[in-house]
Amino acid sequence: MPYAHRTSTLVRVSPPHELMEKYRSAFSRGDITAVMDCFGFPLHVLSATGAEASISVATAENWPDVLQRLIDAYRRLGVVEAVPLTLTIDEPMKPVAIVRAHWALQRHDGGSVYDFTAIYTLTRVDSQLRIVAIAHNERPALQAALLATSR
Repeated sequence: MPYAHRTSTLVRVSPPHELMEKYRSAFSRGDITAVMDCFGFPLHVLSATGAEASISVATAENWPDVLQRLIDAYRRLGVVEAVPLTLTIDEPMKPVAIVRAHWALQRHDGGSVYDFTAIYTLTRVDSQLRIVAIAHNERPALQAALLATSR
């Protein structure tokens, strides 16, 4: 029997890619502890709602409640997966990475719930890469989806 030679190509995955996959997977599982492990605190949060924006600073003490409310809303909407439609990573200076993600939230049947864009600032905190700032436009889409399901 001839020897079958199989070649494999290893693709190097950057630390920002690894963190974003950990974040995506934790959200999809509803694992708040794993999601929290992706963040550094204090966390700067900008929520864009069209022409307006709200800015807040989250702490390790108050952020789990925010995440729990978001995960509960995802469950009410039937979200089982967050799919990155696009994911771009820029590393403008050491040790900072900027990640822009266009997320699609999907149901079990693959149907779309809604999509949104988020921009994350990553840096090392206690030698671990963490999200230290997030800007997103999810709130209007989330509110519209929740309103549509309550009718």
